[in-house]
Amino acid sequence: MGMARTRKIYPMLTERLMVFIDGGYLRETLMDFFGDDAIDWVALRNFFVEKFNELAEPFNGNLIRIYYYDGIVPSGDKDYQKQSKYFGKIRLNKQYSLRLGEAVRNGQGKLRQKGIDILLAIDALTKAYENHFDAAIFLTGDRDFLPLIKAVKDTGKKVFGFYYKKTTPIDVRVEFDVRHPLTKRELKQFALKQ
Repeated sequence: MGMARTRKIYPMLTERLMVFIDGGYLRETLMDFFGDDAIDWVALRNFFVEKFNELAEPFNGNLIRIYYYDGIVPSGDKDYQKQSKYFGKIRLNKQYSLRLGEAVRNGQGKLRQKGIDILLAIDALTKAYENHFDAAIFLTGDRDFLPLIKAVKDTGKKVFGFYYKKTTPIDVRVEFDVRHPLTKRELKQFALKQ
């Protein structure tokens, strides 16, 4: 009588995941594709976790937090109420933390973020060195973040880059451990207006 073979079951491999979003970059990307920057925040959260699990297999991501960075205009600006409402929707969602810098108008009246890069860099580096995560997703395409990406990698953390290929320089793309160019079909998963 032969012995029944038992299949060994391995424990689930889990990594603590944090997401760092350059809000201005995300909004510009959505505007480029759909002419609107409205976001379904729950769908965006789910997109990050599902895509991470796909890209990081056999690991599954235990999402700790999503940090969203953006600039807000002074209270007297014509866009203040609109921005306040937009940011208020983010605050209502569990697992999101909103980090706001300033948004100032240039000579042509176009908004420009101030202090966002440094807020994102401080959070990502501090949390990497304090071992708050195993892997990070950066949704950005800004060359200014190259030293940050390298520094986070130097702590032994894995860095995933989600970006819009058209607006992200090659030197930024190649620095990520795992690269994921966002497609229009993927953006439709969380863009409210299409």
